[in-house]
Amino acid sequence: MTKQTQLAVVVFVVSLAAIAQDSSSRVYRVNGEWIEEINGTLPAGTIVKVKTTVGPIRLNGAQQDYITYTVRKHVRAGSESAARQEFAGLRFTASNVGNVALFHGECGSRGYVGFDLNVPARTSYVRLDTSGGTISARNIAGKVEAVTGGESIQLDDIGASAYASSGGGNIEIGRVGGDVQVETGGGSIHILSAGGYVMASSRGGTLVIGSGKAMKLQTGAGGIHVNRCAGEMKASTGGGSIDLKDVDGPAQVESRGGGSIRVGPVRGGLHVDTGSGPIVVDLAKGAAAFTDSRLETSAGDIVVYIPDDLGVTIQAAVEVTRGIGILSDFPGLKISNGRQQWGPHDASAEGALNGGGPVLHVHTTNGTIEFKRKKKT
Repeated sequence: MTKQTQLAVVVFVVSLAAIAQDSSSRVYRVNGEWIEEINGTLPAGTIVKVKTTVGPIRLNGAQQDYITYTVRKHVRAGSESAARQEFAGLRFTASNVGNVALFHGECGSRGYVGFDLNVPARTSYVRLDTSGGTISARNIAGKVEAVTGGESIQLDDIGASAYASSGGGNIEIGRVGGDVQVETGGGSIHILSAGGYVMASSRGGTLVIGSGKAMKLQTGAGGIHVNRCAGEMKASTGGGSIDLKDVDGPAQVESRGGGSIRVGPVRGGLHVDTGSGPIVVDLAKGAAAFTDSRLETSAGDIVVYIPDDLGVTIQAAVEVTRGIGILSDFPGLKISNGRQQWGPHDASAEGALNGGGPVLHVHTTNGTIEFKRKKKT
């Protein structure tokens, strides 16, 4: 017998021993479904991977040095004996290969296999994958990746980075110590806090982000709401509203189909564009990072709050207005309201405020522009 063959036999035997270790099973019925429940333990690995054809996956980190698991096979059948025949077609394995703990479920067309695991909280990497089923994981010190064909994902208390992908379900992320990358085919995305970069994408759901560093956020139609971004911000929606409350870095913000946009306080330069809707921007005081910026809407009012200690040069224009097109709390701004006294007319404004500085271009096709002095706090 060759050394390679001997090694393969040893690994196979160890795997079988691991599967059989402290395992027990029972069969019961709930709401018309027959369930075979198998409980067992497995030696811990620094890496845990779980994959099932169809079925939910739940994983929890705990203060323990081993893995405990519950596997549930679900089928519909007229009797227990018929259900046991169906269970035979639903297979699962639980094994160790080196420092990796592997769980795998194979399902037929008449049932599914779900996993419920408790693993050591210090686990360095977790990968959870199901073609159809919910996923939840929490209290893991390392990196977590979760992929489902179309159901919801919930992750919380992840020490390193997190990645989540759903074909169309909602994604909820709690606290993550590192970067967060999430994508869904149409559900909403909620992220409480990330210690690093945040990238979130949905084809049509709402994005709600608590806090993170640099962010890239995109949705096909929903709104975007952010409480705190400690770096560069890129936010785009096909037609919803955007509300970014506190942004340190430069910001590029766009609502292509039309929607209101509110940004601020913002400390860096910004480019804001909406197809139809109002824009409100709050410029932070002492914003040394402020650079040339542009605010533009095809149909809507624009309001800009400017602190007394921020030097800025204004270039503003309204193409069509029926009243006073541009208003200002700053006497240094020269305003021209066009040649016509009555009826639709254009308006423009230029001037250096607070000694001048980076240029702020402000433009609306049809609306009013206001430059307001920011109240001292």
